[in-house]
Amino acid sequence: MRLYLVKDGQREVWVAALANEHMYSYVANTGFFHDNNALRNDFYMDFDYDYEEIDVIQAKALIAAGIGTLDEETTADALAKWRSDPRPLAPNDVFAAVAGLTP
Repeated sequence: MRLYLVKDGQREVWVAALANEHMYSYVANTGFFHDNNALRNDFYMDFDYDYEEIDVIQAKALIAAGIGTLDEETTADALAKWRSDPRPLAPNDVFAAVAGLTP
């Protein structure tokens, strides 16, 4: 698993985790990483965003600073979907996988 800072120009948008061709984005409103197929498609095909590989320490700092916080009104549908996600990834589980601490 690898971590990325996703940027739209200079604006920092997501902390993302890539695992087995699945892209997960950290959503601060839920406190979890969620499968984000649109971001996966961008990473492999569309190239609208910039992806900078980061480490766990950088990811934790970005999350603590509030990256991935979405407006509750304008993104209500997406947030409802992510809140009902049956398999979100906890940040500590993602960080352990990045560090190679999971079997």
